[in-house]
Amino acid sequence: MFPTIFSLALQDLKQHTSQGSGILCLAIVGGAVLPLLQGILADNLGIQLAFIVPLVCYGFIGYYGLVGCHAARPTANVEQQG
Repeated sequence: MFPTIFSLALQDLKQHTSQGSGILCLAIVGGAVLPLLQGILADNLGIQLAFIVPLVCYGFIGYYGLVGCHAARPTANVEQQG
């Protein structure tokens, strides 16, 4: 799913593409933090309830793929110096 999410997020960013891709790559940290959070919840609440963490994540990915990627994007007025 990541290649699709990556390309949808960077679409139409124009001169901000490199900054957007950097920020999006920082989101990969969630791949290290969320399993830790799920493990903590599994230890304290039980394994079944700990699966709320990936459920929320997949819910957000579904939302972004269906609705969030179509949000209006700000347009930047870049003045060219001559």
